[in-house]
Amino acid sequence: MCRLLGVVSRLEHALTELVPGELPLFTALSERHKDGWGVASYPSGSGADGGDDPAPLRPLVRHGIDTALASNAYGDAVAEARGEVIAVHLRRASVGLALELANTHPFVEGEMTFSHNGQFDLSEELRARILARGGRTPAGTTDSELFLSLITAWADELPRVGGNRDWAGAIQHAAAELTQLTTELFGRPPESLNCLLTMPGALVAYAQHDPAQAPEDQPVEVYDLRWRADADRVLVSSTGYPQEGFSTLAQGAALTIHRGSLRVEEHAPLTG
Repeated sequence: MCRLLGVVSRLEHALTELVPGELPLFTALSERHKDGWGVASYPSGSGADGGDDPAPLRPLVRHGIDTALASNAYGDAVAEARGEVIAVHLRRASVGLALELANTHPFVEGEMTFSHNGQFDLSEELRARILARGGRTPAGTTDSELFLSLITAWADELPRVGGNRDWAGAIQHAAAELTQLTTELFGRPPESLNCLLTMPGALVAYAQHDPAQAPEDQPVEVYDLRWRADADRVLVSSTGYPQEGFSTLAQGAALTIHRGSLRVEEHAPLTG
């Protein structure tokens, strides 16, 4: 189990300015989610501002395998982060998965980053069947990167929307396929597939979890993914601190939040 925080703003700002009240409360959750952290942003000069630089767009990503609350490097990373699209991840590692940078979110694929909150059963057969789909090759050993691999496979298969990959649809289809695979192989769906996907122009959020597998020592809303639209920002976050005015993203639903305009597209759960 991990914690997710994503913010999209109308103009470029420092992360500490965008979420001055929420960030300390979110960071405090690392007392439990203590197995690493990551911060991804798209500051001016990275291509996020729509400039003419022909170089590939790359996010600025900082990782650590220590506990965020006690980490000087984390403090520097959140102080450095600025842009219109920013994501922060606090990791609580699944049993048996190594504490190393290769397993630390957000994962990067070109101009995109991916952060996951949850877990699902793993086996060599599941790994082989997902990688046979031809998506991104994982750099580490996490279940999260296998989910990302399946998402990228679907992104290449789905029709483009306005010339762009349909990332919301790719996540929803990948989640449905992964749910089918784990139910077939292990007799149960993933515990949670909550995730954030960022790119220079947008943030995509997806919510899915199995209430029957929620930790018994946590509140029932532990896997809720919530969001709030304000005048100059849209915030998406895991639970664990007061969230007045937030809405809960429905199971199987996705959001696409566009930078600048702050237009929010709500994608209904897949049917059939």
